[in-house]
Amino acid sequence: LNDADMTFPDAVDSQGQSHPVTHGTFVPLLQSPDRVLRENAFHSLYSVYGQYRNTSAAVLSAQMKQLQFFADARRYDSALHAALDGTEVPVEIYHNLISAVRDGLPAMHRYVRLRKKMLGVDALHFYDVYAPLVGDLKKSYSYETAQEMVLKAVAPLGEDYQATVRKAYAERWIDVYPNRGKRGGAYSGGCYDSNPYILLNFSGTLDSVSTLAHEMGHTIHSWRSRQHQPPQYADYTLFVAEVASTVNENLLIEQLLQNENDPQTRLYLLNQYLENFKGTVYRQTMFAEFEREAHAMVERGEALNAAALNALYKRLVTDYFGDDMVIDDEIQYEWARIPHFYRPFYVYKYATGYSTAVALSEGILKEGEPAVKRYKEFLSMGGSAYPLDELRHAGVDLATPASVDAALEKFERILDDAEATLAKLQ
Repeated sequence: LNDADMTFPDAVDSQGQSHPVTHGTFVPLLQSPDRVLRENAFHSLYSVYGQYRNTSAAVLSAQMKQLQFFADARRYDSALHAALDGTEVPVEIYHNLISAVRDGLPAMHRYVRLRKKMLGVDALHFYDVYAPLVGDLKKSYSYETAQEMVLKAVAPLGEDYQATVRKAYAERWIDVYPNRGKRGGAYSGGCYDSNPYILLNFSGTLDSVSTLAHEMGHTIHSWRSRQHQPPQYADYTLFVAEVASTVNENLLIEQLLQNENDPQTRLYLLNQYLENFKGTVYRQTMFAEFEREAHAMVERGEALNAAALNALYKRLVTDYFGDDMVIDDEIQYEWARIPHFYRPFYVYKYATGYSTAVALSEGILKEGEPAVKRYKEFLSMGGSAYPLDELRHAGVDLATPASVDAALEKFERILDDAEATLAKLQ
């Protein structure tokens, strides 16, 4: 339905030019500085989801009822218990995440107000949430410069970590540039007895540099796991998969901020940091809460029709984004375009993984060698222990809300810095 049957009208920009709207172009269109184009793209996409709302609700309802049937048949307390049981994750971690993030919503509402102020709009709409807050810095980085930036960023992890990064560079583990017939995006792959190769589409932007750091995190995690574990334990679980990559990203941005005094560039970096938090902690937790509440409706025997799902989603969006955001009517259909809801109770791992990475990168920078030692031992564990036990070894206990709370406190400090930097520009 999503990939084949749905087609969207073109969006017209402020100059009268038409732009095709697809699943692939939608977010780039919302990142345009042209507000007319953003608004038209938003209405184009969600008007179609509104037309298909009853079919989409029937499909999601069937999926959730199926999960409830299998949970009941296997005598689990709920579909949530069934989904988390395989990796020994107690449901309290899921609930604690939502509770902690809800407690941190005032900071998210502050960021919404800052976004409204920086965009200079009387009313902030959902087609403004991806709009660039800082103009294009027009900075370009060669691949060789990007390599040195990543090496410098991971210096706190020690010479042996840097040596493996140099090995990846020297032995051509990385397919760097876009090419005909090459898939888009970025990826770290390989198998047990191969090098962990990286696919990039390097374009010289700061985002490309960050992507190199991100994929190198995955690669070193895979390399160390395969060096220290037998084949059956070499692969790590999805629960911890994004930790190493995000630690590297955070180390890169922290290193850049430490040496950046130009207010415009600094504000650009801080906004990137804030956007990572918004998209990975707040937004994914909102998705997780939507899943939890929708499954609870199934457990109570309530109908998961379009009206019920729309109302639930709109209520959560209102809670998470606050009074300074105009709740556009079409946003109530957004649940229908999120494919992760068909991989049950998965999205919370993005938020816990990011929170863990924040805690670990902060520890590495502040505590030094003891934290680095624990972290590198974690990178060597593969799947030899349950993910919560691996993270405890690294120094983060997700059984308590402490790591999520610490990540949200970090978000507030970044927000303070962004507001102070903006004041210098005014």
